Amino acid sequence: MSRLNGKVALITGVGSGIGLAAARLFCQEGAIVFGVDVNADAGEALAAELHSKNHVFYFYRADLSTAIACATAVAECSNRFDRIDVLYNNVGISAVKPFLETDESVVNQILAVNFMSVFHLCQQVIPLMQQQGSGTIINTASELAIVAQPFYSAYCASKGAVLSFTRALALEYAQANIRINALCPGPIDTPMLQREFETETDAANARNLGVATMPIGRFGQPEEIAQVALFLASEAPALLHGASVVVDGAKTIF
Repeated sequence: MSRLNGKVALITGVGSGIGLAAARLFCQEGAIVFGVDVNADAGEALAAELHSKNHVFYFYRADLSTAIACATAVAECSNRFDRIDVLYNNVGISAVKPFLETDESVVNQILAVNFMSVFHLCQQVIPLMQQQGSGTIINTASELAIVAQPFYSAYCASKGAVLSFTRALALEYAQANIRINALCPGPIDTPMLQREFETETDAANARNLGVATMPIGRFGQPEEIAQVALFLASEAPALLHGASVVVDGAKTIF
């Protein structure tokens, strides 16, 4: 039996990186996946790929930085599939800037995507899960919600907010049979990470320095995070509520 057989999973940020890997894996494990991303070309390409393999996948284009976009996405998923069993809040953006050069517009955009989309989507989905009598929510925080890094002040703030929010929500809805956990990836070899390296004068050297911080000698792969998300979305971790699941190749204890 596939681990997500027949479950409806709403996954954000499916256009690339971890979200793309998760959409593929969840489909392979029998889920009906409603994928959301701002990049229409990437989303449609993923839909074509998954449909060719007879998976049930629906792509919905949205910029989740606004409350109305989050509400509309949830309504579209719920109307189409009648339920939402898994919400995987994966979408995220970053900015590499010295603190004194980080203006309010940058902070607002990062908070809107990284934290407020999580807040709004949870607020829309939890009533549906209460009606169903069950549900699972995975909120993507980061290793940088636990440790810190220079030039990432806005990003650290957004991910710290996700982590604390997840813990509060997990306590509030534990008796409603809704499991809510935070997934905290370390450096993962995604397009976003590469863009961060490209803010440096020598991107290749920045990448090498990044690898040097990894005890395992390499960056993580999106598929490795997707496997942990699959575990969190499955029925296996029934006792896991409000956890911070750090998947970072031991970087935060290095």
